[in-house]
Amino acid sequence: MYNPPWWGGGVAGACCQLLTAPFDLLETRLVVDKEKRGLIKNMQWAIRKHGFFSLYDGVSAQILRQLTYTTMRFHLYQLGKQRFDDSRYFQKCILATFSGSIASSIGIPIELVNTRMHIDRTLPKDERWNYRHAFHGLYRVCRDEGFLALYKGGLFSIIRSSLSTIGQIASYDQAKEFYMRSFDFKHDQKLLHVISSVTAAIIYGPLIQPIENIRTLQMTHPGGMSDYVRHLLDFGTRGLFRGLVPCLLRSVPNTIIMFLLFEEFRVRFGNRK
Repeated sequence: MYNPPWWGGGVAGACCQLLTAPFDLLETRLVVDKEKRGLIKNMQWAIRKHGFFSLYDGVSAQILRQLTYTTMRFHLYQLGKQRFDDSRYFQKCILATFSGSIASSIGIPIELVNTRMHIDRTLPKDERWNYRHAFHGLYRVCRDEGFLALYKGGLFSIIRSSLSTIGQIASYDQAKEFYMRSFDFKHDQKLLHVISSVTAAIIYGPLIQPIENIRTLQMTHPGGMSDYVRHLLDFGTRGLFRGLVPCLLRSVPNTIIMFLLFEEFRVRFGNRK
């Protein structure tokens, strides 16, 4: 058994983001789209109007977020596992909540820029932010709105970060242990990593979607909680889960590839326990 390298989660997440970035963008646009276009129509509209590579708007912020925020939440979680008894799922969830909350201090500003870059082309020209890349976006927010504006939507980002760490990392660990006990898998089997990743991704998507949607609206639109809930309910009773399909299309392959890479980094570059 090996402890993973501290950078393993972030590098694995950044590699995955290059593959699944368009679904991240479409998920955001489905939430804020007032014309109530579906997933396919949103994709067709983006490609027809701005070209295929417009689906990668915000990818610099997504990669930066993976290399910072994801690195920290994975590393904090792994450090916690070495110091606390993580044999029970509840204890894993507590550890994941702590890790996600601390890591979100880095992730909130980058997520703000990323979210705005996702919807920028859908806005009238005089209302666009026109961030060229992640660092330009961070600079513009500080210059135009003040430093504290970087943490707009911070509360929901912290909740989302905690839930996503529970849904991905803690659930992956628990699923892995369950499948090892139930089906006599070995710790380093690729099939074990795949089915544990799929289990974690299926838990992760519905768990974070309502919070994700409210956070997205808070980062991109003025108003209060009642305005955001009303906007989501305009899509019907399933409005709180608007964007769940692209979320799953992103999170399932993303989680599988991320944990396969993470486990490979653990074996090749980690330290023996």
